[in-house]
Amino acid sequence: MSAPGGFQATQDRHFAEADVAHYRWTTEDPGFAPVEDELLAPLLPALAPPCLEIGCGEGTNLARLARGGGHPVGIDRYHQKTRFAAGAVPAARLAVADAGALPFRDGAFASVLVRDVLHHLPDPRRATAEAARVLRAGGTLVVVEPNGRNPLIALQARLVAAEGRLREFTPATISALLAGLPLGEVHTEMAQGFPLRRLVLHHRFGVPALGRVRAVTRLFEGTERLAAGLLPRDRWSYTVVRARRR
Repeated sequence: MSAPGGFQATQDRHFAEADVAHYRWTTEDPGFAPVEDELLAPLLPALAPPCLEIGCGEGTNLARLARGGGHPVGIDRYHQKTRFAAGAVPAARLAVADAGALPFRDGAFASVLVRDVLHHLPDPRRATAEAARVLRAGGTLVVVEPNGRNPLIALQARLVAAEGRLREFTPATISALLAGLPLGEVHTEMAQGFPLRRLVLHHRFGVPALGRVRAVTRLFEGTERLAAGLLPRDRWSYTVVRARRR
């Protein structure tokens, strides 16, 4: 996939600074942090140490990886984000690096996590190839990417310029980005059918205070379950791929 003109500049404008409010919302907010936990908890046991996260941002995933006592490694393009993550997750090791040219030797990691990153890259195929390269034989790659066919994700793509490429990203897109790499036991599943709380409780665009009212939270949970049951699984909000390095 080729990047449109100005693509990287759009990403840099949106992501160069550390978003402290986003970190607090995803790790501490009583109404929304459980939504993140629900998505990531089933994946954490597969992410054995040493674990690398590509595109770690402020460290929201690293914080969950470190809860078990490990020392995950995170890389990100943006210095402000890695500096914040180093303070927020002291157990993690951070570096500023390009997802398409990782500064690690072949087979350095037992597991690699790539979450919400590929659609932000001008050359996502290079990033998946690099993820496979630094993964040791038998190691696990986990890719979590928003699904552009989901109504909420499609709305996000229209409202936020840096997320516009989401419309191109579907389960088939992720499969294509992993095709031909030295990976086996590739398993794809869909997660979080209609996570309404990601929109309504958003720390910037929504009303996060609603999530602190237990009755409202239960209402959201029930609505999300109902909507997920009605929505075809291939239109759920996240594509989750696990694969084993040959």
